[in-house]
Amino acid sequence: MNESERENIKRGRQRIILRLLEDDSIRTQETLRKRLRAQGIHVTQATLSRDIREMSLVKRPDGQGYEKSRVIPKHQISHRLFVLFSMAVVSVECSGTIIVITTQPGMAASICAVIDELDWREIIGTIAGNDTIFVISKEGMTDQLVRQFQDIPL
Repeated sequence: MNESERENIKRGRQRIILRLLEDDSIRTQETLRKRLRAQGIHVTQATLSRDIREMSLVKRPDGQGYEKSRVIPKHQISHRLFVLFSMAVVSVECSGTIIVITTQPGMAASICAVIDELDWREIIGTIAGNDTIFVISKEGMTDQLVRQFQDIPL
């Protein structure tokens, strides 16, 4: 089997995984593996783990199974947010479900507007002052969002 055939098989398997997750709540890799087997797809635990990682699947914070992560890879983050962050953000910290982004004076509202445009479902709301932004995240999503913001070079 050549590389192209292996890639096609993997893409097909990953499409089926997404369909299974949309149709039903799947809480464990073993359950997912059994559902794949019922579809005639036999995978090892290592292959399934690799698929889960490559597909950015995460367990939902409510414990009701896997879902596609909304963490956006660096190359897909809004160019405006990237530019504004690199020019104006001083720090990103969190406390509970609140992420505090400190900016250069006068820049918070502009950065906050771009964050709002992203429409990330993990964010409940934002508040901007002169040099501070409060990002209120959904329960269990704060660490993921903080990492995402901190990955943007300051």
